[in-house]
Amino acid sequence: MRKKLVAAASVVIGVLLFVIVLAFAGFDQIIEPFRKFSLSYLALFLLATAVLHAISTWRWSAVLKYQGLKVPFLLLLRYRIIGTAISYLTPAARVGGEPVRGFLLKKKLGIKAGHTYSSVLIEMSLGMSIDAVLMSVILISMLLFFALPKQVAGFALTISLLAILFLVVFYSTLISRLGPISFIFRVFSSLIRLRFFKELTGKIATVEDSMVEFLRLRKKGVVQAVLVSMLSWPVTFLQYKLALLSIGFEASVTIILLSIIATSIVAIIPIPAAFGVQEAGYFSVFSLIAVPSVGIALSLIIRFKDLLATLTGLILLSHEGLSVIDVLKKK
Repeated sequence: MRKKLVAAASVVIGVLLFVIVLAFAGFDQIIEPFRKFSLSYLALFLLATAVLHAISTWRWSAVLKYQGLKVPFLLLLRYRIIGTAISYLTPAARVGGEPVRGFLLKKKLGIKAGHTYSSVLIEMSLGMSIDAVLMSVILISMLLFFALPKQVAGFALTISLLAILFLVVFYSTLISRLGPISFIFRVFSSLIRLRFFKELTGKIATVEDSMVEFLRLRKKGVVQAVLVSMLSWPVTFLQYKLALLSIGFEASVTIILLSIIATSIVAIIPIPAAFGVQEAGYFSVFSLIAVPSVGIALSLIIRFKDLLATLTGLILLSHEGLSVIDVLKKK
């Protein structure tokens, strides 16, 4: 019952935020950017999105290769999209679908659970680590070279320091075998009664041992995964640039980078699909240049591609003999 109340509360909070932000922006103002809508730029935006999925899959493939496992790229891409769909529907964006990926890989190829789950967590951890490092570098660079408003500067400095602190604590405790991932998954398991979380939590010690072994003994694999991860930021920048051009808005480099960082931050807030908080984040960023309605319009475009990926993922999941109900139901 408590978990149902937590889930319901997160949805209600998201809906309230969404309504409040839309009320502040004004419906007519939100519609205005779409009067210059370009299908050509939208198509290029979706192409950039597909490239980002391919980059993430490449990173996962690199981890598996250095674990001694050769898995077809298209199969990994399929499971990546399924995982993205599940993540979007749970309050744990970027985490909710990861156990599902490991489960499907284990089920399909009969690989040991320790290898499949550790490959997913290594790939996810390295990807998020690079995101955190680059985000910190960008924010600190903005503090040094741009005249940001005082409140924005304070927020940027806080986020940068927290990101660096998190990375130091995470990797130091992981290498010391103090179980940081066990702690993270226990927290999410208390919020989400997802059967794959339950299965993974029971094997987490083995998974963490595999991760430590990979980080210590597969340094070439770590380097390759990190280099692949770094490709995602220029492509993400292009993706957001194209999204804004599709509504006829020429954004500065600073605004685009702040939009990407806002997306990364709201993704960790435990609300399904970051509903409401994503709109609030973009609204805040574009309020800096007095066009908050463009931020809401951007959010709607980002939601469109997320919903498209989610629908694709759920269709692919059904081809695995599962439905979203099978995945999300209590066990």
